[in-house]
Amino acid sequence: MSRVQNRPVCIQLEGRAVVCRFKIEILSFILMWPVFGLLLADTVPNIRDGRAVRIRDGCERLNSFQDNDVQRNARLLRQAADLCLSRRVLSENGLTWTFTIISNKAHKSGPTIFLLHDNENTAFDAALYGVRKYGGKLVAVESGEHRKLQQVQDPNRNFGMTAEQTSSCGLMREKPAAGFTELLLDLQGRDAGFFLTLHNNADGYYLGGNRGGVRLARRTSLIYGMLLPMIDDPDDAILLAGQQYLFENKTASKAADYFRKSGINVIYERIIPRKNDCSFSNFVVLNGLGTYYNIEAQHGHLTRQKQMLDALMRYNNISPYVDDIK
Repeated sequence: MSRVQNRPVCIQLEGRAVVCRFKIEILSFILMWPVFGLLLADTVPNIRDGRAVRIRDGCERLNSFQDNDVQRNARLLRQAADLCLSRRVLSENGLTWTFTIISNKAHKSGPTIFLLHDNENTAFDAALYGVRKYGGKLVAVESGEHRKLQQVQDPNRNFGMTAEQTSSCGLMREKPAAGFTELLLDLQGRDAGFFLTLHNNADGYYLGGNRGGVRLARRTSLIYGMLLPMIDDPDDAILLAGQQYLFENKTASKAADYFRKSGINVIYERIIPRKNDCSFSNFVVLNGLGTYYNIEAQHGHLTRQKQMLDALMRYNNISPYVDDIK
């Protein structure tokens, strides 16, 4: 009979985290090694630059996902043969991040839609609509239906590659978060040419945004809200961002004019380095990575969020692969 001993082998990573693997000693039945290899392939982390990243190749079974967003859309996902579910797991700074990825196998060249807050269900459903209609993929942070992972770190305040970049970020638990940032950049599709997030917010403005409020009615040196008088809800808007004032930013001004003529509220955020808050918008703009969009809608305003997503795709000349997606 074979005798197998499981002994943990632990590695200290940059003084911050310990990653343990199990060493398998097989004293006989050497032909069983391929079986053990298959069992371990999906669980052994890839150690890179002090971070543990677990990558699962290929599409995974729907019933292996316990996330509420996936299960809520289980019937639709079973019927959509072109959709592929996978995930990434990252351990960094004492936290373990899980990302659910739903990609369109038939139309991979569409945009990537990032969903950073797990408690924003309407945004997830709107993003899934977008992936089915326009291709590409969605990348969703899983944090147990909470805004913050383990109630300590907001994913949208966790972007930054170096200590210098993150020095001004008071809501970042441990600095920097190069692994988190690199992984999301790796998942970004390059074909669409822009970064896109979807968010949901609470009803009405809330100072500081900790409950997901937006600042549509505000006009300051950094926030410029453009509320259309005939729009029924000021919590639904497309957010643009740049380092210049809006009147100096021709790209953002053109987009704002288009969306306003399409009946959509617009918010422009002027981002400056000393006010960097380590959000996705700040990271993209301050590092000159491309155009950033955020489609905001109040919780439950699914139809409106889909309409704004369709308008943004039209503006960027992205045609639907399937016209009858509702």
